[in-house]
Amino acid sequence: MSFPLSALFDFFVVVFAFVTLLGDAWFVLVGLSLLYWLGPRYVEDARPVAALCVSFAVIGLAVVLTTKSATAFPRPATTPVDPTVLPAMIGRFVAGEVDASGFAFPSGHTVAATVVYGGLAVFLSLGRRHVRYLAAGGAIGLVGLSRLVLEVHYPRDVLAGLLVGGAIIAAGVVVGRDAERLRPDRLFGLAAVVAVVGLTVAAEAGHTRELTQAAIAVGTALAGAGIWYRWGERLTAAPAVSVPVATVGLAAAGGLWVTAYVGVLSTVGAAFASGLAVSCLLLLPLLAE
Repeated sequence: MSFPLSALFDFFVVVFAFVTLLGDAWFVLVGLSLLYWLGPRYVEDARPVAALCVSFAVIGLAVVLTTKSATAFPRPATTPVDPTVLPAMIGRFVAGEVDASGFAFPSGHTVAATVVYGGLAVFLSLGRRHVRYLAAGGAIGLVGLSRLVLEVHYPRDVLAGLLVGGAIIAAGVVVGRDAERLRPDRLFGLAAVVAVVGLTVAAEAGHTRELTQAAIAVGTALAGAGIWYRWGERLTAAPAVSVPVATVGLAAAGGLWVTAYVGVLSTVGAAFASGLAVSCLLLLPLLAE
């Protein structure tokens, strides 16, 4: 019995629709939150490195929304698969992943994957360095490839995402350390500056989606900078939280970020909700203690 090539290609697209989740904002934030809360049980520097990678992600978001608002390049007009021919649940999922709304340049998924997985490979003292680099490179490459397979980006967008992500990590290496101590507060501060620029660009261009994202970046960055500057050493020394407490924290922080993102709040409200969300993330170890 022969297997239609079209069905094989559809399966290939569905696989990469799941692969692209590795670069979704919610996926990397959930992963970094769990590393921040539970990681100190297993890796000594898990908490400051996780906080540093959260700051990387916020810088990446700020750079991406600023550039997208300034360039307003459209996404490809094609789609690799008709979601209606797939089983209902899979079809709805794939339809969301091949959505071509919004602007294209650069690829936000590629930036997120590069700064988070690359940042973990560079800064986290877990396992052998070359293994970390290989794992990070594989994850970043798969996410970038997935954006092309799903036809939601052009190659230039993915390449730009890699360059932006690499530049952010390089900035982290230069300014994110102080006498062998990680300083996420400095990078949160840098994120706030870039996010304010993005907020201005998006407002002038009238791009509502990017304006909301800029507000989220501003609120997250300002709260993150203040919290880590004030309590960074205590947070680093605090023990890991329990799984039940982490579950409650994830629900609270996630709910606040989702509320900010869906657009039901004003720009100021989105910034405030995002600041509360990152406060919940960062301060949970002290609250649990």
